[in-house]
Amino acid sequence: AINHLEDFSTDNVTLGALAKGGIGDSFMQLNQTEDALGYYEKAIAQGDNDFTTPRYLYKAGIAALELGEKDKALKFFERIKNEYSASIEATTIDAFIGKAK
Repeated sequence: AINHLEDFSTDNVTLGALAKGGIGDSFMQLNQTEDALGYYEKAIAQGDNDFTTPRYLYKAGIAALELGEKDKALKFFERIKNEYSASIEATTIDAFIGKAK
């Protein structure tokens, strides 16, 4: 899956983010959390939108927590709270902010 998604190219922000995030998910399943975090950050950098950005901010935060990078996780979680408060990811974000502090 990783090879196919790495070869995927698009000008569509949402599809690009989903491809990068899919690679991140694959790395998480392989317990390669550091690689996963890098791809979640690439997914976030694809462009701002209300669908993929909070999703990958959340996944990046979880990955950062697993790596013991609490400060980095906190930044991802706080961005969800401040910029994407209407997203589904924001519904439980306060608990994750607490874990990251």
